[in-house]
Amino acid sequence: MTMVQEAALDEFVVPTAAGLSVCADSLSTALPEGGALSGFKINHGAIDKMVREIQESVERSARRHPIRLPVGTDLPSGSGIHGSIEDDPYLPKALLWLHEQAAEQPGYFQDMVVFSEREGLPPEEARDLALQLEQDGLVRISRTFGGGDTNVHLTDEGRLEVRRLKKLAGDRVRRADYATNALLRWLHDQDAPVEPGAFAQTPTACFAGTPLTAAEVSSAVAELIGYELAETPAVRDNNDLYLIRITHAGNACIRGGHPVRSYMDTQNTAGATNYYGSTVVNGDMNGGVASTGDFNTINADNGIDTQELARLIHGLREVAPQLGLDPVDADDFDAEVIALERDGGDPQQGGRIWRRIMRLAGPALTTAVATGAGQQLVELGASLYS
Repeated sequence: MTMVQEAALDEFVVPTAAGLSVCADSLSTALPEGGALSGFKINHGAIDKMVREIQESVERSARRHPIRLPVGTDLPSGSGIHGSIEDDPYLPKALLWLHEQAAEQPGYFQDMVVFSEREGLPPEEARDLALQLEQDGLVRISRTFGGGDTNVHLTDEGRLEVRRLKKLAGDRVRRADYATNALLRWLHDQDAPVEPGAFAQTPTACFAGTPLTAAEVSSAVAELIGYELAETPAVRDNNDLYLIRITHAGNACIRGGHPVRSYMDTQNTAGATNYYGSTVVNGDMNGGVASTGDFNTINADNGIDTQELARLIHGLREVAPQLGLDPVDADDFDAEVIALERDGGDPQQGGRIWRRIMRLAGPALTTAVATGAGQQLVELGASLYS
């Protein structure tokens, strides 16, 4: 084999038709006119034949051994396919931080160790965060010229994800759902009654990279108590620290793997088994049969304690000026209180009205403005319409 033929073989290392064609063209154009080099003549027909044979060999190999990706196999980094990260306590915050740094230092790789230190995480967490973001196609890790495996740069897809997270962070419905579910999971992990305000200091009190507000946490507390998924452990007065704990129903919700609202939808189905503190109710509370912890059977009353209902309505009207609702919400609140006064004697209708009141004014009822009175009204309403 001549030197030229050996050089030609060295060129054909790219197993694609385009690559083979480029190599053949480059070989012929690299020679002087006439195709002569040091007295040798180039057999262009032989080269073309060799190109065709290699191309056919590559195609046959591809047909015999097609590339397959088994179900469940991780895609290569940068594939652009990633799951939702808004519920993660750190990944969205890391992405938003990288976007801020990119605006201040365009074109520079950022060290995730700086972010992990800011969040109080161990240094080794920086590498894991970088790898996870790279696997999702959101960053590129610098592995050349001495770059460490924690130095990253946002990809185009990472910038699009930042935009999505910022938009999601303003979705009040998604934030409220997340706050309720995250708070219940946190209560499940506690060993004793806890102050709900402590939840706001945890990493999970963050959605789409932005922290939950005090009002959102208060609303989640009110909702869980209203649904009987959480409770206050004892009678308290205005001077006692407000503590809550998860109930049997809350534990059942968590262990069943259901979001709170999905779980409550199943509990509202006739004939379902409901949990009210330590009492198990077969069927709706209205006319259902209750089995207590002592295995005694009690027929539930179809009515509502009128004195307690009157106390609840009076209390809601007394505390209304302190809630700080905007004019539209204040009018809606007054209308719901009137509806509760009119129809609250029926457990089902009253329960629906009470839940609307909680969605409307639950956060305000549990703020410092209405401390004591507001919390007691939430508990009273939950006891009437559990």
